[in-house]
Amino acid sequence: MKVFRCPTDLRLSSLLLFCIAVPLAASSPTFWEMTSYQDFIKGKLDALSLSRDGRLTLAPKLETVFASGQPVIWSIAQAADGTLYAGTGHRGRVYKVTPTGQNSVLWTSDQPEIFAVAVDSRGIVYAGTSPNGKIYRIEDGKATEYFSPGTKYIWSLSVGPDNALYAGTGDTGKIFRVTGTNVGEEYYATSQSHVTGLNFDRQGHLRKSHEGSFGRFEILSHLFDGQITMH
Repeated sequence: MKVFRCPTDLRLSSLLLFCIAVPLAASSPTFWEMTSYQDFIKGKLDALSLSRDGRLTLAPKLETVFASGQPVIWSIAQAADGTLYAGTGHRGRVYKVTPTGQNSVLWTSDQPEIFAVAVDSRGIVYAGTSPNGKIYRIEDGKATEYFSPGTKYIWSLSVGPDNALYAGTGDTGKIFRVTGTNVGEEYYATSQSHVTGLNFDRQGHLRKSHEGSFGRFEILSHLFDGQITMH
């Protein structure tokens, strides 16, 4: 009688294939669905943008146009001629960046943070300093105190269609309307502590965001109907 011996490595390979085949034969397709922001944020996005409502879109091409060398850039405003103005921290500097990419320090505050900048149709720049809560008017490189609302933080600034300057503040959550040097009034008192964002839509509605709103803006009012309503 002939006896055939199977090489050890061959027997082990056969056993391994058998062990792998058993669970594979018993497996079935698994499906799962990801639709929300919380689902997608757990992954790694490559050339994609993710909105707060879970919508994925192609991300815009990113190109560095200015490196401030500062710890953080808090805010950016663009003038009609394309010039950018950047408020930075923690050294209280406002930078000017021309459309050709040339940059310079426009102004240095004695306060550490410039959380908000805005520029009007004439090219005049406004900067909100914190934690002393003051607004400065910068023209021809010279800064003068423009308005002090008596709050700790100036979080946001926006020039309205009426050419008035609107300021979102903290830690009282008030919005101020400023029409001249030391001429301003409380425009709206929110139920939040910090008004972190202000802008105007094409219809002239003032929109605001606050801490915890994750970049979502609420329509606050219409400038020309004499009423303040929340939408």
